[in-house]
Amino acid sequence: MNDRDVVVRPPGQQGQGSLLVGVACAWGILIGGYALVGALLGIGNGNDGAIVLLLALPWLGMLALIVWFAATGRSRSALGIVVGIGTIIGVGLLLVAACFGLLASWH
Repeated sequence: MNDRDVVVRPPGQQGQGSLLVGVACAWGILIGGYALVGALLGIGNGNDGAIVLLLALPWLGMLALIVWFAATGRSRSALGIVVGIGTIIGVGLLLVAACFGLLASWH
C-alpha cells in the first residue's frame, strides 16, 4: 500500500456538548446518588465518618463529571452541570423557605 492510497480525513468535530445534558446529569447524579446512599446507610453500621462521606459522594461525583467533561472538550456540558448545581441549590432554598413559612404561622 502506497502513501497515495491512504485517505486522510480531517478529525471529526465532537462539539462542545449540551447544556441540557449537563443539567440532567447533575440532577440524575443527585437523585441516583442519594438513592444509593440511602440503600448503603440502610445496611451500614452507623459510623459518622462513613455517613458524611456517603452524603458527599453525589456532590463529589458532580465535580468529577465537570472535570471530565471539560477535559474531553465538552465545555457546554460542564457548564450545564454548574447550572444544574445552581438549580439544585435554588430548589432547596425554595423548599426550606416554604417550610419555614408554614412553621412560622403554626403555634
